[in-house]
Parts: sequence; structure tokens; C-alpha cells
Amino acid sequence: MRSAPKQASEAIGVRLSTPRGQGQGNSIREYQALFRGKVVSLPLLVSVGVSASPIATNSDSHGGGSFDLLLTWSPFGFLGNVSIGTPPQPVTSFVDWTWIGQYAFTTTCHGDPERTWDCFAHDQAIFNQSQSHTFHNQSASYPSRTWNPNHFFFYQDLTVNYASDIETIGPSSARLIIQAADQHFDLTSAPYPFAGVYGLSPVFKGDNASIQSPFYQAWVAGAWPEPFVAFHYCYNGSVDASKSTCQGHDGLQTLGAYNESLVRGDLSWYDIGLFPEVNVVDFIYEPAVYNYWTLDLTKLSLGDKVQALNESAGAGAIFDHASYGRGAPLSVNAYAELIVATAATPITLDAPPNNGNQSFYKVDCATVTTFPPIRYQFRGHERVWEITPSNYVEKLNDLCVLNVRTLGDGDFIAGNFGETFAKDKYIVFDFEKNKVGLADLNW
Repeated sequence: MRSAPKQASEAIGVRLSTPRGQGQGNSIREYQALFRGKVVSLPLLVSVGVSASPIATNSDSHGGGSFDLLLTWSPFGFLGNVSIGTPPQPVTSFVDWTWIGQYAFTTTCHGDPERTWDCFAHDQAIFNQSQSHTFHNQSASYPSRTWNPNHFFFYQDLTVNYASDIETIGPSSARLIIQAADQHFDLTSAPYPFAGVYGLSPVFKGDNASIQSPFYQAWVAGAWPEPFVAFHYCYNGSVDASKSTCQGHDGLQTLGAYNESLVRGDLSWYDIGLFPEVNVVDFIYEPAVYNYWTLDLTKLSLGDKVQALNESAGAGAIFDHASYGRGAPLSVNAYAELIVATAATPITLDAPPNNGNQSFYKVDCATVTTFPPIRYQFRGHERVWEITPSNYVEKLNDLCVLNVRTLGDGDFIAGNFGETFAKDKYIVFDFEKNKVGLADLNW
């Protein structure tokens, strides 16, 4: 273990609710004109947002070792416990690889911190900024920002005011720039099962603190020992039936290290790049967001049969373990081939296994072992990564359903590599070198 993580203290109670999130950046037209949709190496990336320095300082931060953030599965994605403010307020957060900061519901509704319950259900957990004596408004350095559309609330405004406060996770405590929500529409009908979003998207050269993940800010401030974040998924049906490697939880997000004992063989490291098409076919934001752990997919196969990739825009593999990362990522054309190869037939589901727009198909449960594995290769290594048939066929009561998610049209242009891809794998993000590490999971 690289700095053995300490154990988180308690599980999270989860309630069912609605949508999910990401986002921020320059004009999509500017990026497309410059890069023409290709996955581009990181030195070409440009500064986004107001020019300012991170607020975190050594006097506001302290750290110990790394920490295993225990994750609980929810319909939105994985939830974990963080605290914000002084005294610390628990802010159960949706842990999101594709979001650019620490977002938190606050008391502010329509610009007024006294109108909280005009926007929120009375049992919605929030961060009460007025009760933290270390909360500081940072609007002079980082003006308020609104995204519409977005992937939190879609065509409702996602508006944030920037502030700084102390965030604590396990042994780590640091002053960070946070996104303090200013809610602009009615969410009184039902509470979300979380009060914030703990973003873990990569930080590119020139990005200021308004679009830096909270982990990155805390690592720069010295509150984490190493720039690594690692994940493994203790899914139902895995060989770890008791979920002991996740300390009884659904997943483990290790912060400040990765656990070498969970790596079988070697880690394969891949450089990430910019993929502007993500804001066209996947996560659509205005202003656009481009901070994603994106690899260049170089080969897609069903068994040994190679499938075509988009030649004009390239093919982006976007790592996202929230709800958009459910289902094996395939192109429309490759999905059609898989349907034929598995003798699948159409089915209408009240509760489908993923939120994609594609149709769903059932298969004969007795023939699943004969299906082809789905295979991927990424630029940087010849290593082939598989999703086995048992991991892309979802058992729903007495039905077996192809759990596939498609984006775009025709050949493969983009896909979200999350829960389904992550099964039996160990995934590491290096925030210093902007690399993704992949290995087989040593259960």
C-alpha cells in the first residue's frame, strides 16, 4: 500500500430521488475549431475562467495518511461522507469523476439565504454556510457562474457562488474553493439523498481554483500525501461476496494513494487528452466543460471481430462511475451486431439497467457463457481490457438483459466507462501527471 488508508467511520443512509451532474469551460465552437474533435494531448490545453490562485494554504490544512472513502451505491452514483465548515457539518456527497469542484446545497434560494424552503424539501440536507465561522465569500476573485443546459438539472439553471471553507475527509483538512449553490427553481417535492457533489475531474494546465477538484486543491495544499485517487467496485455477484475489500460497502475511493495489494499484475498507465465532442454527444453544458478523464480508444471488438470507430471525430473513452457509466459502452452499429450475435429480442422495461436512450434486449440466460466478450484497447498500450458476458448481461428477476449504453450514431465516437467496465478492475487517477492507471483487481 502506498500510505495505507485509514478506515472511514460509518455508512451512508440513501434515499431514492431523481437526475445527476457534471460541468464548465470555454465555448465549444472555439475548441472544435482548434482541435476538430480529436483527443488532444494535454500540453495544448488552455486556461479557463478567472485568473486567480487557489486559496488553500499550509496554515489552513493538515493531513495524515491516505484514506478509504467508503462508498454507498445510489441511483445517481456512489455517495461518500465529507465535512465542510467550522465546526464541521456533514455533507454527504455524490462522488463524481466528471465534476470540477465541491458543490454544496446551501441555504440560498433565488439569491436570498433566508428563502431556503422556497426551493428545497424540508428534509433536504444542506450545508448552512451561516453556521461556519471559516466560510468566506470569494465572489471578488470568482464571479458567480450559471450553466444551462447542464447535467445536474438539465434545462434548469445550475448557479453557484464561489466561496472558501475548510473541507475535512478522514485525516485531510484543507481550505478549498467550493461551489455554494444558489438554487433558482423548485425542488420541494422530494429531497436528494445527498447535500453536495465531490468532484474528481482532472485539472489541466492553467485551470484556476474555480474549476479544480477538491482533492487536487487539498493535495496541492499538502493535505494528501500523494496525487493518486483509486477505485474498485464491490458489486453484487463479485467473488468478494461479503464485500470485505470494500469494508462491507459498495465501493472504495482511496484518496492520496493506491493499494498495491489490490493490483494483480502491473498497472498500465495512459495519458488523458481533450475530447471536445464530449459536449456534443455526452455531457452537454453551456458554458462547456472539458475536464474529463478521457482516453483515446484505438480498438473495439466483439470477441475477435473488430468494430469500426468514428474516423472524423476520433473515439473517446470517458471515465464516469455515476449513473451515466452504467452499461457496456458500445456504438450503435456494434450494439446491433451484439444483438444478432446473442440472438437477443426486444423488451420494454419499467426499470432498465441504465439511463441510455437505446432500446433494450433480452437474451436466453442459459446461453450467456457463449457470448463474445467486449474488448477495448486505448492509446499507449497494446493491453486488451474486457467486459465479460456475465458482466454485461444484467439479471432482472427471471430475465437476462443486455446492459449496453450507446452514444451518438453509427460507429463508436464516445462512451462512458464506469460501473460496468470497472467490474473486476482497479482504476487509478494520477492528478499530478494526468494519467489513468488500469489493472486487473486482485480480489
